[in-house]
Amino acid sequence: MKKYIVLVFAVFLLSCESLFMKPQPENTPKSIFDQVWTFVNEKYAFFEFKNVDWKLIYNKYQTRISDNMSDEELFQVCYDMLYELKDEHTNLISKFNVSRNPEVFLDYPENYSGDLLNRNYFKGRTQIVSPFSYFDFGDVAYFRYDSFIDSISDEALDYILEKSKTKKGLILDVRNNGGGAVINIDKLASRFISDTTLLGTEFHKNGPGKNDFVEEKSEIYPAKDVETYLDKPLVILTNRGCYSATNMFAAFMKGLKNVTLIGGKTGGGGGLPTATELSNGWILRVSGSITLDRNGFNIENGIEPDMKIDMSKADMDKGKDTILEEGMKVIRQN
Repeated sequence: MKKYIVLVFAVFLLSCESLFMKPQPENTPKSIFDQVWTFVNEKYAFFEFKNVDWKLIYNKYQTRISDNMSDEELFQVCYDMLYELKDEHTNLISKFNVSRNPEVFLDYPENYSGDLLNRNYFKGRTQIVSPFSYFDFGDVAYFRYDSFIDSISDEALDYILEKSKTKKGLILDVRNNGGGAVINIDKLASRFISDTTLLGTEFHKNGPGKNDFVEEKSEIYPAKDVETYLDKPLVILTNRGCYSATNMFAAFMKGLKNVTLIGGKTGGGGGLPTATELSNGWILRVSGSITLDRNGFNIENGIEPDMKIDMSKADMDKGKDTILEEGMKVIRQN
């Protein structure tokens, strides 16, 4: 009798498990499309800021979904729908394609040429102080940071900042730096402040409702027991290719003592991505937070420089980088 009771109880448990387990989404075109739309609807942070009616967009694109469409055709419909957000942090990733939104960078001048710099300024004589490249202009020090993906060592920054102390000023070139790890913002920016400074305020999506956000303030603390650079001019060169973490770095540095941003407006990207895996294995990520700078400005669409300068064709034909030249002029006239 006891064995029978145990057996019945075990069957009941298995039945309950089946009864209460959340059903797995189907792997059909309609289901995949709905999964994409729903995740964006619940996690995307910029509907209000960008004035996007996501329900209207669902109605616009769901008519293109059919049961017999190929994976490539389904991906293209989802790609087109996501493109409406004009957000380079929102991507659909499959084994055969990745959706992007380069529109945020279009219709802006390039404002950077590595080839021009190497041929006419550096002539192959930059020092590699990983992850930076460094060049000595005599009275002005220059260093370039290609990507916030690359880890920053104290030794590299110590070397560059120590050398810069004998110069009139320092130029940091972050043009075409597409972003990376937020921790490297702290690592770099902490060398240029003497007091704890507000980086900004982040609002993270924490629920499916349009106004479901949790607020979190972020501060950067001054570096200790390492080289710092506080009392001489620092010029930061920017262009539209400065995205994500670089955009956040530019927002933080703008307005600091002795700091001047020169070049083009940054590319934006103020939301930290959040991601999910769809039932067919595709990965979807969206901007899941909003970042305001310490003055309350939403940085999603980019940061205006202190001095807006475009590289002129006339200068480029002469082998000159207009933005770099302006940066050196500002330092030398200081």
